[in-house]
Amino acid sequence: MKKMRFVWILFSLVIFLTSLAAAPLAGSAISLVDVRNDAGGGVIFIFNVSGEFSRSELKGFVEVQGADANYDLHCTQKDATTVHCTTSRKAGGQNVVVTLGGAKFWTYVPEVAALQSQYCNNVYGWAPPEGDGFSWVLVTLASHCQSTPANYGDILLNVYSPYWDSFDDYEFLPSCDYQTADGYYVCKE
Repeated sequence: MKKMRFVWILFSLVIFLTSLAAAPLAGSAISLVDVRNDAGGGVIFIFNVSGEFSRSELKGFVEVQGADANYDLHCTQKDATTVHCTTSRKAGGQNVVVTLGGAKFWTYVPEVAALQSQYCNNVYGWAPPEGDGFSWVLVTLASHCQSTPANYGDILLNVYSPYWDSFDDYEFLPSCDYQTADGYYVCKE
């Protein structure tokens, strides 16, 4: 009887261990490495993976904790080690549970990130003198903002000047002798 019990326990243990060995998915290892909420790209989860994941393994969902809200997870395997997933922007600013490839991850989705530093420069142009003045004056026509710093020689095309009633191209820090600060100027001869 003891021998039979031992065989039964051993058999059960073998079955149990075999089922554990079969549990991992084809893409066997997955870890969450980054969560972003980009202004231009939405909520993005980046996973580090080992192995190839099938289409069905790349399906998942995001559950917002403390709310009755679930959102689909749309995933793409970028290469052998990276999976990118996106979900609804409504998950922003929330604690969530992400389910993907049979694994669950508890994380916080940040609020929408503001556009990273804006680099703004004035656009300068000439205006007629006020009153009885005889000299034209340099004035700010507009402010131009971009996501990267301006470089010497960058050109803004077709900027309207109400003083000239025309559209001109303005250059960042041109070699005009009247520039007063960093900005875009038009060199009129």
